[in-house]
Amino acid sequence: MWKSICVASTFGVAFLSIGSALAADPTMDVPPGAPPVEGAPPRPMDPDHLMPPAPPTTTTESASPTTTTEVIPPSTSAATAPPMVVPTPAAGYYPDARDNQYVERGFGKTYPPSVLGAGVLLGGGVQDFSRGNIRDMTKAGGFWSARLVAGTREYVGLEAAYIGSAQSISSLGLDNNAVLVSNGAEGALRLNLPIVRGAGLFEPFAFGGVGWSRFHIARSAVNTSDVASNDDVVQIPYGAGMAFAYRGFLADARFTYRSTFYNDLLRTTGGKLDTWSAGGQLGFEF
Repeated sequence: MWKSICVASTFGVAFLSIGSALAADPTMDVPPGAPPVEGAPPRPMDPDHLMPPAPPTTTTESASPTTTTEVIPPSTSAATAPPMVVPTPAAGYYPDARDNQYVERGFGKTYPPSVLGAGVLLGGGVQDFSRGNIRDMTKAGGFWSARLVAGTREYVGLEAAYIGSAQSISSLGLDNNAVLVSNGAEGALRLNLPIVRGAGLFEPFAFGGVGWSRFHIARSAVNTSDVASNDDVVQIPYGAGMAFAYRGFLADARFTYRSTFYNDLLRTTGGKLDTWSAGGQLGFEF
């Protein structure tokens, strides 16, 4: 009897333990097909356990502001300004040098800074007497000059110059190496015909004026001849030539005849000291 009681107590405890376990399992009361309870272990026979769970889907909605920018394309046809009318300068006229970007003291410029045009020239050439008496006693010699010119780009201009010359002279009573030297100054009115081509100037001209010159016998220690040692004469120079100018450079070539008055160099025979000369000069225009 005690044995039966012990066996029955053992089975009772076993059934009580199984019932407690079933009561603690939340999945046991979930019908088939229902979603599993959160935190509960998967059921072996549940069909939902055989399918992998779908990944969670996260949807983020972001509202971005809409900005509308109006792009205006550049105009393909630019406004065309009316052409500038530049008056043609009169012959011999040059615009003011302030309009020239190359303003450099007379050189490298298209136009001179002076509207009139002015220049300095240095040069020389050949000279000889034209009258018989003095020409028989002398040989052709040379002359040198320094000249200031104003109004080269006008129809009327002015010149001022220093003129010097030297010629050998032979006469009884003079040393063999005697030289007849002259030094003087003159001024002249100049008539121009300016021809302007871009930066270049071609200008035929004629001139006439008045001057003074002093003749002197040099390189002769003794003078017992009929030739005076010194003589001052009045001269009337006139002639013609051609001038050329380009970007500050100035040059000319000319022929000059000088008539003389108050000639006392030849004390006994008399005679005028008229001369002719031909030469050229170089300088610059400013």
